[in-house]
This record gives sequence, structure tokens and C-alpha cells, in this order.
Amino acid sequence: MSKFMILFSQSYFSKLKAKSFLITTAIVLLAVFTAFMWPTISSWFSSKSQAINISVVDQTRAHAGELLKGDSRIKFNSFNGSLQQADQAVTAKKADGTLLLALDGSGRMTAQIRTDTPLQLNDQQALSQYVQTANQLFTIQQMKLTPEQAQRILTTKINLDQKTIDHQANGKSAEVKTTATFISYAVAFFIYLFVISYLSMISSEVAAEKDSRIMEIIISSSSPVIHLLSRVAGILMLAFTQIFLILGAVCLMAAGFYGGKYWHLAGTALSSVSASYIFYALLFFILACILYTLIGAVLGSLVNKVQDVGQAIMPVTFVLMIGFFIAISGMANPDTLLIKIFSFIPFTASMIMPMRIGATDMGLWQAAASLLLLAGTIIWLFLFSLRFYKGSVLTYTSGSLFKKMKQARSLSK
Repeated sequence: MSKFMILFSQSYFSKLKAKSFLITTAIVLLAVFTAFMWPTISSWFSSKSQAINISVVDQTRAHAGELLKGDSRIKFNSFNGSLQQADQAVTAKKADGTLLLALDGSGRMTAQIRTDTPLQLNDQQALSQYVQTANQLFTIQQMKLTPEQAQRILTTKINLDQKTIDHQANGKSAEVKTTATFISYAVAFFIYLFVISYLSMISSEVAAEKDSRIMEIIISSSSPVIHLLSRVAGILMLAFTQIFLILGAVCLMAAGFYGGKYWHLAGTALSSVSASYIFYALLFFILACILYTLIGAVLGSLVNKVQDVGQAIMPVTFVLMIGFFIAISGMANPDTLLIKIFSFIPFTASMIMPMRIGATDMGLWQAAASLLLLAGTIIWLFLFSLRFYKGSVLTYTSGSLFKKMKQARSLSK
């Protein structure tokens, strides 16, 4: 046990104090800070241009132009002249654009913005929203509704709940599924990000010890099993340390910035998903880290030089990329057959199954089955690694990875 702790401490604290770890953590924290403060930061660099002046030419003969309410960003001015005169004012830079309101053959309002230069995207979007609101008010006005009836139409909202009659069980609403989909995407992104980072880290560490022949000294004083366990445990502890630091900073910033607005938003989002979803998502995340850390240690023990690590872990990187992109495709429709299949494959289940748990109405037995498959794969890989690692760390054969695996397996017997 003392040898394990010595190797574990050396692996963990050497990486914890490394400049690469400190710089990476600082960059991530800076990115998180920037994301929280982006409304303020973006305002510093946004142009301080004057409000856009739009001349409204109303040809509806129903005072539709009076329904347009501007703000400090866009100002609407009623123009009593002809359309040609309004365009001439735009050309003479007396106005930034002309908004023509008219009626089509069926009595519906039409709108057209006329400018000498194209508007920016944010101005187009804001103007479109104003016109949409005015059109709704115009339609209500034409129906001769009372103000109370009009307000009811504009503010009414309904949630579509689902209930399975055969099983007497209520299904998730579309709002809950949408929220869970975005949370699941975040889970898949963090799995991909952390696994890619620490997969390369542990592979490089083991390969560096083997390349410098320090591995032979370590193995002679302890055992391959202790070396494997200490390196895997050290890297996992380092990963969880960084995760806790980042999550702690996120919680502090969410609670402290803008009066805790982001904290309340996060609480509302998490309250819409079930406790079982959070439990399974955490388990899948932890097991994914363990699985790929084991794979990284084994692959690192097969190469002779640190420069070969990238080539060795490339197939695993492709598997991670496939799982991540399939998870992204599941945001549009998480009920496809492709999503269902890959949610049971241990190497991609951690990124896809949480999305199915939250965004579909599947039974939790499927999540439990996928979790058992993933845990079983880790156990099998762990037992296999204990035997395989004995030969792989002492294999210096040049050639393909499969040739090295064959020799390592023969040496481990």
C-alpha cells in the first residue's frame, strides 16, 4: 500500500503543480468568467451609434403605423408624404430607412423595409420583431376585440402534457424534454472535453516513463499492477480536482453576478429534470472518465516514444468524436434508431444515454442496462489490463500497434 501511495502522490502532485495544469485551469476559469460577464463585456466593444430612424409610410388606411412602438435603438416616425419622397429622404441621409405598410388582396398587412444600404443582422431582427408585434395588434384590431380579449390572446400560453393511457403513466412535456436535451448536450461536451485532455495526459505520462527507461526501475521495485493503479488513480484524482475547481467557480459566479440571475436560471433548469436523470448523468460521466483513463494507460504502455502517443490514441479519439457528433444529432430527434443503438455501446453510451433519459419517455431499465454494460466493460478492461500491462510496459518491439499487442500478450502469460 505504501508503494501505491508513493506512486499515486508522485503522479497526482507533480501534475497538480505543473504549469500546464495551472495554465489550463486558469484559461478555463477565464473563459467561464467571460461567459458570465459577456453582456457587460460586449457592451464595451459595441458601437455607440445613434438610434436608427425609420420613416413609416402607412398605406393600410387603418392607422397601422401607430402600432409600431420603438425604443432607444429604433425610432419610428410617421411620414405623410409619398413613398417616393420617403425614399428620397433616405437617399439624402435624412432617415435610415423607409418601412412601407400595406394590405394584400385578403386584407392582411404586409411590410417592406427600404434602405440604401443593407441593415445589420441585429437591426434586422429587432425590426422584424417590432413589425411582427404590430401585425398581431393590427389583426386583433381588425377583429374588433376588446382590450381584455386582445391581452388574453397575446399573453396566453399552454403546455402540452403527455399521458400514456396503457401504462397509466404521465409522459414528459415538450418543455422538460427540451431542457433535458440541452443539459445532456452539456454533459456530452464535458465528457468529450475532459476525456480527450486526460486520455492524452495519462498516455503521455506512461509513454514518457517507458521512453526514459524509468519504467524498468519502477517495475523492479514495485509491480506493474501497482504502477497501473497508481497512474490511473492519480490522473482521475487530478481530473476530478479540476472539475470541482471549475464547478465551484461556476457556482460562485452564477450566484454572485447580476444579482444571482444565472443561479436562478440554473436552478429552474435543473428543477425541471428528475433526480434520477442527474444521478445517471453523474454515473455515466464518472464511468466514462474511468473507462478512457484505463484505455489511455494501456495504449501509453504500448508505445516506445512519447511522439507515438498521438498515433496510438487516434482510434479512441475517433470513437469519442463519433459519440459526440451522434449526441449532437440527437438534439433534433433523440428517438432515432441510431441514438438507441449507440446508447448501449459502452464507448459512446456515456454521451448519448443521458440524453435519452431526459429527452425521451423510455423506461429507466434501459438506462440501468446501459450502465451495467458500461460497468461490466470497465471491470473486464481492468482485469485484462492487469495481465496485459505486465507485458506491455516491457515491450520495446518496433512495428505496428497490433504487433506490439501480440508480443505484450505473450509476455504477460
